[in-house]
Amino acid sequence: MLPSPEGVLRVMSDVVVQSVTPDGMVVLSREPGVRGELVAVQPPDSAGGRVLARVLESQLIVVDGSIRHQLRLHHSNGSESPSGGAETGLPRGLSADD
Repeated sequence: MLPSPEGVLRVMSDVVVQSVTPDGMVVLSREPGVRGELVAVQPPDSAGGRVLARVLESQLIVVDGSIRHQLRLHHSNGSESPSGGAETGLPRGLSADD
């Protein structure tokens, strides 16, 4: 039997950017965030490139009768991996839809 290969799953989901600060941003997502997870936010025009950020908080909220997740993200310089050690792969992708 062959050993299980390690890999990276990249999931793209639309988010709505609520606010942006020099240190981070707050976004609304249909998917919950995992505290400490490294994510990439890709602006819709993609001219600015992607922004790497770490999930600080994921809070369940209700918006117009629908359940959403409010994620508080802190900008990352990209040298960290999702586990905090050596770089192991691409972060989970988020597509900003503002």
